[in-house]
Parts: sequence; structure tokens; C-alpha cells
Amino acid sequence: MNLTTKIAIAGALVTAMAVPAYAAKEMANEESGARAEHGMQHHGRMSGGHGRHHGGMMGGHGMIMAFDTDGNGRLTQAEIDEFRSSRLAKFDTDGNGNLTLSEYEALWLAAMREKMVDRFQDLDADGDAVVTAEEFKRPYANLVRRMDRNGDGELSRQHENKEEQKEE
Repeated sequence: MNLTTKIAIAGALVTAMAVPAYAAKEMANEESGARAEHGMQHHGRMSGGHGRHHGGMMGGHGMIMAFDTDGNGRLTQAEIDEFRSSRLAKFDTDGNGNLTLSEYEALWLAAMREKMVDRFQDLDADGDAVVTAEEFKRPYANLVRRMDRNGDGELSRQHENKEEQKEE
């Protein structure tokens, strides 16, 4: 398996594991109203500032905090079901008890907004609330140099296939 394929698979696995957990946490934050107050202060972000989320994924403790509707520090299936039902009701704009694609899109976008803001802040190196062309390009600035195995200044599937054949 070539390096490009390995990287793509690893990225897909990380995304597949992180996005549902992150979306659930974000839905919980949005539902409780915590994003504006607790999220901005507790996670180290102030308006126009920088900060990283604590790992980006919702672990057991984060899930309990998000879904624990009675605040007793314990989580029951009934609390999870109640939370999920309230989320569905909030975004079910036609009130039919189901989510259409556009209703689900609104739910998803609300849940992923903080992740988008985090990525923006990661790119905004000087914290001025503007991502310049240089800041936007920075994460990929040395990609070819870092991944070029044969030193020709290019990345290609052909070179990766040759490397793969050498390993076998």
C-alpha cells in the first residue's frame, strides 16, 4: 500500500471517529446555551483570540456533562433519549416528528460551527480575526518537501508505486 493511500485511510478513520463524537458534543453545547459563555471562557477563546479545544472529542465525562439533564453526575439512557428528542424537536421546523435533509443540515451546521471556528483560529496565526493568504497556505507550505521520497520536487502516484514495490 503506498504512502498516499495510507495517509488517506488514516485521515478517513480519524475523521470517521472524531466527527460523530464532536458533533454530539457540539449539539449538546448548542442546546444548553453553553457555547456563548462557558465555551468561550472555559476553552480559552475570547473574541478574536486563539485556543484549542480539549482534544476535540467528547469523552465519557464530556458526554455526561452534555446529556446529564438532572445534573446529578450520572447518565441514564432516558436522559440521552430525552436530549436527542429535544434536539430533533428543535430542528424539526415543520413539526412532523422527522428531519428532512434541510432540517438535518441546520442541525449539523449548528453542531459543527465551533469546529469551523477552531479551524479558522488555527489558521489565523496572528489572532487578528482575518485569515491572510499566507496564513491559509501555511499548513501546506512544505508538503511536497516533506513527502517527496525521491527528491524530484514532485509527488506522484508513480513514485509511490515504485516505493511500494521496493518495500515488498
